[in-house]
Amino acid sequence: MLSKVVFSLVIFAVALEVALACNGFKVNLLKAENCAGADAIITIDSDFAVKLNKKCEIIPSGCIINKPFKTAVSKFKVTKDGMVMKEGKMDLCTMANDAPAEAKDYLKMFGAPQSCPVEDSKVCAHEHKVDISKYKAMLNMARGHMIIDSDITHDTGKSCFHIEMEITN
Repeated sequence: MLSKVVFSLVIFAVALEVALACNGFKVNLLKAENCAGADAIITIDSDFAVKLNKKCEIIPSGCIINKPFKTAVSKFKVTKDGMVMKEGKMDLCTMANDAPAEAKDYLKMFGAPQSCPVEDSKVCAHEHKVDISKYKAMLNMARGHMIIDSDITHDTGKSCFHIEMEITN
């Protein structure tokens, strides 16, 4: 469970900024959009950035804005080089509520809710570092052109993210 949560956060994190990644990987962000419009429940500030450095540390900066919600069900699809790698539905509140303490620390650092319900909040990261070196072998599986789409339905509205990136070494 923890490795799934951490791997999801790593993919989301490297999708937000071009960086020289650990283990010699390069990540080129092609597109990162909040696609639910001005009424989105969860939005990423335009200045939010994440770097993955040579030491295999994720370093976020910027803010995530959450409007109040009690539920969050994501319908997602991940494609790599034109092939659907994974798609499905995930109850993000259940996942967050059941996550181990280490995963909750990662969620907090990236502005993601650690449990539901979520109050009106602006969560900012200021150069915190998380060592992900024990997961660096997973980056090889992510190499290629990736598209991540996530439509999230809340009890109070919707959130949506569209991310395109190229991972090379």
